[in-house]
Amino acid sequence: MMLRMVTPASAIASLVTLLPFFLVSSVHSFSSPSPTYNKIASATSILSPITGEPTSLLQPNSNDDAPITNKKTLVVFLPQLGEFDSFEYCEQLHAAQPALQSNGIDLKLVGIGDATSAQRFCSFTGIDIRSLSLDPTARLYQDLELYPGPAFSLPNRDIVSDDLLKFVLKSLPGAVPETTEELRPVATAWWNYLAMCAGIGAPGTLREILRGYFGDVAGPERFGDEDVVVVGRNGGGDDDDDDIDRAFLVIGPGVGPVKLGPFRYTQWFADERGYTRPVELATVRLRNMVEVLTQWDVYVSDPSTIAQRGGTFLFDEYGNELYSYKSKGVLTYSETMSRPLMFLAPYIGEEAARNPLGLLDTRGGKYKRGRGVLKPAGKVMGLLSEVFKLENRWQAKLLGAEKEDYRQARKLIEETVSNNNIVIYTYKLSLFSAEAMGVLDEIGAGYENVEVGLEWFLLDKEKSVLRAELLKMTGQSSLPHVFINGKHVGGLFTGSEDGTYPGLAGLKESGELMKMVAQGLDVAS
Repeated sequence: MMLRMVTPASAIASLVTLLPFFLVSSVHSFSSPSPTYNKIASATSILSPITGEPTSLLQPNSNDDAPITNKKTLVVFLPQLGEFDSFEYCEQLHAAQPALQSNGIDLKLVGIGDATSAQRFCSFTGIDIRSLSLDPTARLYQDLELYPGPAFSLPNRDIVSDDLLKFVLKSLPGAVPETTEELRPVATAWWNYLAMCAGIGAPGTLREILRGYFGDVAGPERFGDEDVVVVGRNGGGDDDDDDIDRAFLVIGPGVGPVKLGPFRYTQWFADERGYTRPVELATVRLRNMVEVLTQWDVYVSDPSTIAQRGGTFLFDEYGNELYSYKSKGVLTYSETMSRPLMFLAPYIGEEAARNPLGLLDTRGGKYKRGRGVLKPAGKVMGLLSEVFKLENRWQAKLLGAEKEDYRQARKLIEETVSNNNIVIYTYKLSLFSAEAMGVLDEIGAGYENVEVGLEWFLLDKEKSVLRAELLKMTGQSSLPHVFINGKHVGGLFTGSEDGTYPGLAGLKESGELMKMVAQGLDVAS
């Protein structure tokens, strides 16, 4: 019997021959739909919001060797249609719809509600109602093990009576259930949902609420320049202007102007651009909350499901799961809340996924000094300007200043301003002075720093006179004082007396600071 010798060449030839069989086996295994896909495809609780009849959300798999569809499928389970998460998420998804379609991704939304709430929801968000299906009792949510809330139970009737529950529910949106069978399930749902809003049993919720108020430099702008939020339409005006005039609270257009009762003011961050500014996202959420609370009975068909959370699933053409995420909190519908659609970047492109709304997005720009908590603090200090002006004048007089002292101080100021493109008068211990120099340092501007003293209450006669003469020349009592190209532009947040310049931070935000610095360098050269 002859033994055949196996050479490296013959071994390679055998592997090449067998390779197609391995590939077929591999593809066959890979093309089997995921269990999640099969659960969704076989669900019987899904209804069409148009006909009210049962409908299939996904096509069932009939042949493992062939794709089920010719597109990927993005399935998003929303909580109640009248919910923060649903409005916010769908605002992003609606804006990304062209990118989804052009990249072969079919969007399918599922919400908890009925036909009436679906109509209202689509009208408000712009979502095509053909993309939306309903699961009125959240049965499929339960089958997919989406988070139902922390599952806290109410104490028994001996401790918390039905009458007490009815009293509490009267203070919450919606009608009080009429039957005992409905009362405790609804009360329990509210108990769980309110706990979640407080961050209990809802990881990430408090962080996201705080982000809405404090802003997020990692996110894009969220409120358009023409957007307006109106709360408390007290009148019955015939037009929008009359309606707004009668409203208790109006924010907009944009994030700056605010009307609160009889008061009108501009928010301190109004001149900042390119990132999610403080209270900007909270303003978006306020707009959504107004919509829900004024239409609660339309949106919420079954209040016993208000604690139910949603999830996101992306499937390929074979039903394989490419991505999944299950929310466990309020306002936590994405793993990356600063940019909720980043999971789609490999499929629709990073630009479309990063900022589907197309609002200004520079991550706050290259230059970020002159922002933060000092800004509102500076606005508050401005309310005391008249007090500081009075103190400014008297301090020098009490230290024995004479007319010649003021004349010499003015001469020194004029010479210093004339000989330098940028001059800044500061206190050594002042956070505002340090931040103003930080703004100039950040843009690489050279400047002459004249340190007036440690702080206003520690000045000697000479420095008190210098400070008083700066007030007389500019109308500004506080430091820092900033002069650029011989012109007084104000302080850090305080503008010039004639309103021509908004202060150093305002000039930086508008881009004018860099222009003025460049202009001064051109003249000097």
